[in-house]
Amino acid sequence: MFNQFLKSVICFCLFLSFFAIAADNKIEDYEIKGISGELENNVALYLKPFVGEKPTRSLRRYAKSQVEDSLKALGYYSSNVTIDFNKEHELVATIERGSATRIETLNISVNGEAKHDPLIQQVIESLELKQGDILNHGMYSAAYKKIESVLLEHGYFDAKWPARKFEVSLKKHSAIITFTIESGVRYRFGDVLITNQSPAEKYIRSLAPFEMGEHYKASKIADYNLDLSSTPYFTSVRVYADISARKNSQVPIKVDVLHKPANSYEIGGGFNTELGPKVRFKWSKPWITEQGHYLESNLNIAKKQQDISMAYTIPVNNPNDDLWRLSAGYKLEDELADNIYSEILTAQLQRQWLTEQKWIRTAFIRREQETYRIGDGLERTTEMLLPGVSYARKQSKGGTTPYSGEQWSISAEFGLDSVLSSTNIVRVQLQHAWLRTYLNKHLVFLKANLGAMLVDDINNVPYSLRFYAGGDQSVRGFAYQSISPENDNGDRIGGKYLIATTAEYNYQFAKNWRAALFVDGGTATNDFSEQFEIGAGFGFRYLTPIGPIRIDHAWGLTKESKSTRLSITIGPEI
Repeated sequence: MFNQFLKSVICFCLFLSFFAIAADNKIEDYEIKGISGELENNVALYLKPFVGEKPTRSLRRYAKSQVEDSLKALGYYSSNVTIDFNKEHELVATIERGSATRIETLNISVNGEAKHDPLIQQVIESLELKQGDILNHGMYSAAYKKIESVLLEHGYFDAKWPARKFEVSLKKHSAIITFTIESGVRYRFGDVLITNQSPAEKYIRSLAPFEMGEHYKASKIADYNLDLSSTPYFTSVRVYADISARKNSQVPIKVDVLHKPANSYEIGGGFNTELGPKVRFKWSKPWITEQGHYLESNLNIAKKQQDISMAYTIPVNNPNDDLWRLSAGYKLEDELADNIYSEILTAQLQRQWLTEQKWIRTAFIRREQETYRIGDGLERTTEMLLPGVSYARKQSKGGTTPYSGEQWSISAEFGLDSVLSSTNIVRVQLQHAWLRTYLNKHLVFLKANLGAMLVDDINNVPYSLRFYAGGDQSVRGFAYQSISPENDNGDRIGGKYLIATTAEYNYQFAKNWRAALFVDGGTATNDFSEQFEIGAGFGFRYLTPIGPIRIDHAWGLTKESKSTRLSITIGPEI
C-alpha cells in the first residue's frame, strides 16, 4: 500500500516537473505538417506571433483556433488540427485540411441608376469571385471594397448595401454570397467654389476638365488638382468634392489655393561626372499683371559650364499649355568637351499650345550668336535666325521614380544665309524613351535619339547645332561628346547625323535599391563611314524622393583602349 502511494507521489512530481520545465521554456520556431502552398503560407502568418511565447495549455487551445480560422479564410471549414510542442522547442501544427467549401451561388443585384451603368456592370463582371471557385474571405472583402470604391469614384454618394453576406453550409461544403446594392442617383458636377479670393480665378475655372452638369468622375478631380498645381501661381492646391453639400443630384467642387509670394527664390545643387558639382538659383515673379503674366529666371553654375536665362510668359487660356513666351539667355562652355570653347547669346519668341492628342506643340523663332573654338583652330562667330516647330508628349506613372512611362520629342528648324544666318540649314531631331515595370521588380528602359541636318559644309554650322554622341546621357563608357567625326588635326568637329540608343534592365532587390545592366550604342557622322560605337556596363540605382541616384560603370567595348568610365547622375529616366 505504501509502495503504491510512493509511486503515485513520484509520478505526480514528475508530471509537475515536466510542466514546470515547459513553463520555463519558450517556443523558438514552428512546423506545419500536412499542407503546402498558399494554405501553408496563410497558417504560417497566424503561427508566427507564437514564437517567443511559453508553451502552455491555453496557448495550445488558442493556437488551434487560430489555425482553424486561417484555414476557414481560404475556404476549408472542416479541417482537423492538432497542436503539439516538441523537444526542439517547436510548435508543431499537424493539419488535415478536409473538403474545400465552394461558391454555390453568387447573387449580386444592383438597383438605382447604377443598374443601367455599363461601367458598374463591367466592374461586377470582372470580380475574381466566380461560381464554383473555392470560397476566399480575402477575395470576398476585396470584391465588396472594389464595388464600393467604383461607386464613390463615379458619384454614387448615396449608395447603400441592404445585404452583404455569405452563408456556409458545412454539410454541403458550399457557400452562398449575396450582395444587394441600392446605388441611388449618380451625382453630377456642380459649381466650382473658390474658397478664398484669387486673382487667378479666370485660370482656376478655365482649367476645370469638366462642365457643370457632367457626370461626376473622381479621376477628373485628380487631373484638375494636378493641372492647378502645375501653374506658376500657387504653393499648394486642394481640389475636392464637397459631398456633404450635395443636393439636386449635383455636388459642388471646392478649390483651396495658397498663393506664392510676389517674389520667390529657390537654391539647389547637384553633381554629375560630366559637370562635377553644380549650383542652381531660381527667381520667379508669379503674378505681374492682372492677366497672369509671370517671369522666371535661372542661373546654373558649374566649373565647366555656366548659363543664365530669363523668360516672360503671357498665358492665353491655359497658363500651362496655351501661352506666349519671350526668353533670352547666355551660356558658356569651357572644356566641357575636350579642346572646345563655346559662348552663346540667344533670344527666342515662342507660341505654345496643347493639341487634341495631348501633344505640346511649340512654334518658335530663335536668334543666336555663338563664338566658339574647336581644338587649336581660330575662334569663329556665327549668327543664326532659326524658325521652327516642336512637338513633345510625356506620360508617366510614379512621380519622381516612374515605374511606367513614355516620352516623345520631335523638332524641326531651318535657317537661310540670306536671312540673318551664317549658313543654309535644315535640322530635325527625334527622341523617344519607353519605360515599363513587370512583376513589381523588373524594369525595362529603352531610349533612342536620332538627328539629321541638311547643310553643305559642317564647318559653317555653329558648334551648338552639330551632333555629338558619348557621355552619361548618351553612349556610356565614352567621354562626353567624344564620338564624332574628326578633321585632319584630330579635332572632333561634330556631325550632320546622329544615332544613339539605350537598352537597360533594372532589378529591384531592396526597398530603395535597384541593380542595372545596360547596353548603349551610337554614332555621330557626316557620311556614315565612322564606326558604330558600343558601350555596356552595370550600375546601381538608389531611389530617393527627388528621383533615382544612378551610379554606372561602363566599358567602351569598341574603344581601342577598352577603358572604363564611372558616371553619376540624379533624376528619373523619364
